[in-house]
Amino acid sequence: MERSIFISYSSSEKAVAEQICASLEASGLGCWIAPRDIEPGADYPAAILGGIHQARALVVVVSAASVASPHILSEVGHAFSEKKPIIPFRLAATELPPDLDYFLSMSQWLDAHDGCTPENLARLKEAVARAQIGRVGAVPGRKARLDKRALLSAALALVVVGAVFYWRWPSHTVKTDDPTAGTKIVPPLNNTDDKKDHAPENKPQPWVNPKDGLIYVWIPPGAFMMGCSAGDTECKPDEGPSHMVELPAGFWLGQTEVTNAAYRRVRESWKFPPNESNLPAVDVSWRDAKSYCATIGGRLPTEAEWEYAARGGLPSAYYGVPSKIAWFAGNSGGVRHEVATRQPNAYGLYDTLGNASEWVLDRYYKKYSIEDPAIGAVDEPLAGNASALTRGGFWESEAENIRVSRRAEMDSSETGPMAGIRCVAARK
Repeated sequence: MERSIFISYSSSEKAVAEQICASLEASGLGCWIAPRDIEPGADYPAAILGGIHQARALVVVVSAASVASPHILSEVGHAFSEKKPIIPFRLAATELPPDLDYFLSMSQWLDAHDGCTPENLARLKEAVARAQIGRVGAVPGRKARLDKRALLSAALALVVVGAVFYWRWPSHTVKTDDPTAGTKIVPPLNNTDDKKDHAPENKPQPWVNPKDGLIYVWIPPGAFMMGCSAGDTECKPDEGPSHMVELPAGFWLGQTEVTNAAYRRVRESWKFPPNESNLPAVDVSWRDAKSYCATIGGRLPTEAEWEYAARGGLPSAYYGVPSKIAWFAGNSGGVRHEVATRQPNAYGLYDTLGNASEWVLDRYYKKYSIEDPAIGAVDEPLAGNASALTRGGFWESEAENIRVSRRAEMDSSETGPMAGIRCVAARK
């Protein structure tokens, strides 16, 4: 039987997912479901991606647990990128995080608050059958989820017309990175009449980089005070002088630190225990990090780009309460944690402070030169006596050392056990 339907679910909904799979297969609709369809000894993340790639549609079990799972977000994001029909089987009315909400915004929802009843499973079979032949229409007996969205979109359109001159787009564009210079990011339509007038927001939406399987988010252009934050009494001499930096063009930045699973897609010899695939990859040198980012179609962020993005638009030393936004000495238990398990900043970035520290492109100097370029052709640590640096602190750093302006000098060839990666990527 062809495994044409990928079942995406969190571990707490395993019984529901297996019941869905059994029901679909009893009707002749073959499913791909983990761990059943992962061969012994196979690479787990690669097998998941292979299952999504071969499937014709994806059914995602939506619950409080699944919407909080970065694994589910990644699976749905991959299906979205490959333009697969996505059918959410919603067990409870749960608020979605922005990224998942976008990936599912054009999908026809199937509410199943009373679980896997015969009626709900019958409607799911019908929706899956429609998806297989490219006709994802309204499920009988349910009002399309986007009815309210369409009304809101119409109202928002009026606001956008009045506010267009206040929208913060760059005064000049970068050919490969600026989404306003090319095709707009529009989710695939499912031929449903009540969706044809639904326009996407002007704000560029997150996307999944097929080369590393990670989500990238848009960091808008702007200006900020770089260096020691106003009122911060913990600043070190190399955090000054504070100075204004302008970033005239936005850029795409990894939503999370590069994980072990993502790193192994580029470096096949990378070893880690099976339960650590979603931990940040560490023990990499500056040159390793630079090479990785180049391989996935990007580069390391400059120090100015990193700090601008990490601040999330705030001038303070932290973008929130440290224990809620970061893994550090005060709450980590002395170990790394899975990415995206603390609160993100306003740009949707996780773990910019704490967990793993992050390499940046620039050479380290003991103080800032306000005349040196902060973007573009920055001075890199290529000379034999040049130092590199990491930013953000790590899981064993004290709170004062995960402040957003804190800098850590390191040898560019050193494979620091706490040093990880976050890339800027060019969307093709």
